[in-house]
Amino acid sequence: MDEPKSPPPSPTPPAEIPPPAVEPHHEDWRKSAGKIISIVAILGVIVLVLAVWAMIERHPRTDDAIAQANVIGVAPRIHGQIIRLNVQDNQDVKEGDVLFEIDPADYQLALTNARATLDSLDQQIKIAQGHTAELEFQVKAAESGVEQAKAQLKQTTDTLQRLKPLLEKGFTTADDVEKAQTAVDVATAGLSGQEHRSSQAKSTLSNLDSLLAQRPGAVAAVDLAALQLSYCKITAPFPGKVVNLNISIGAYANVGAPVFYLLDTRKWYVLANFREGELRHFTTGSTADVYLLSAPGHHFKGTVQGIGWAVLSHDEIDLSHGVPSVPRELNWVHIAQRFPVRIEVEDPDPNLFRMGASAVAIIK
Repeated sequence: MDEPKSPPPSPTPPAEIPPPAVEPHHEDWRKSAGKIISIVAILGVIVLVLAVWAMIERHPRTDDAIAQANVIGVAPRIHGQIIRLNVQDNQDVKEGDVLFEIDPADYQLALTNARATLDSLDQQIKIAQGHTAELEFQVKAAESGVEQAKAQLKQTTDTLQRLKPLLEKGFTTADDVEKAQTAVDVATAGLSGQEHRSSQAKSTLSNLDSLLAQRPGAVAAVDLAALQLSYCKITAPFPGKVVNLNISIGAYANVGAPVFYLLDTRKWYVLANFREGELRHFTTGSTADVYLLSAPGHHFKGTVQGIGWAVLSHDEIDLSHGVPSVPRELNWVHIAQRFPVRIEVEDPDPNLFRMGASAVAIIK
């Protein structure tokens, strides 16, 4: 039989090596170096915090800002049914592009009527001008007839006045007095006829002046009708983007009522809200850096165009009851008021800027 194997001998544990002895002066040097490093680090942090605070204080920044642009409502200057719509929502348009058209039938008829009225008036003026020389001769002849009739009446009247005293003394007959009276009546009737003829001639001549006075109004009516007809085509006043278009062909457009809106993409600005304590560090004309949250890798330069002078405060005291009404509230933290600052962006990228986009503004 095989003899049982004895277990292998257990390994002898290695002898512990004692740590090297540290001299007392080395340990003191390490403690001193650690304290110095800690103090330097603390001072560095304080200096860094102060530097950052000073930079932020002198160069205010805010992320409470949005990109803005001017928007106008595209409203017709006449009313009518929309017969053509040439744009879609969010479409780019150029200045002068026809956006939509209103049915021009009514305005074309108004223009035709105004032109016909003017043509008729011009024809009357032409006819009246052709008879001007004849009318002027008739007026002069009528005036001469009036003067002659006046002279005839004066002569017959004087004769009658001389005969009346002679009749009482018997130096003339009643028949002569009656003839003189008849002559006076005939002269009076002749004067009346001549004055009527003169008045009629002058009235006919003045008709030309009346026609000439009516012509500027007729011309203005034609121009107004043509202008209203031109308003049937509504064009873009500037290059931009169509926004909020919710209308179709066949809708009725009213005067002054926007059909849709047009975003002016020529000029962009950022409306940034800064704390009231930061406003003293910049003025109108100060430069600024602008960043969009939708495109953080792009940097834009800007100029402060204006600083807001008024905001609506929710802490105003109510004076509607005649005496001040102060709410019984306790605010432990006083939040600084913010004022809007308008920063005009230089060379904006129209492909990146969107109205209402979040932005960051830093005053340089």
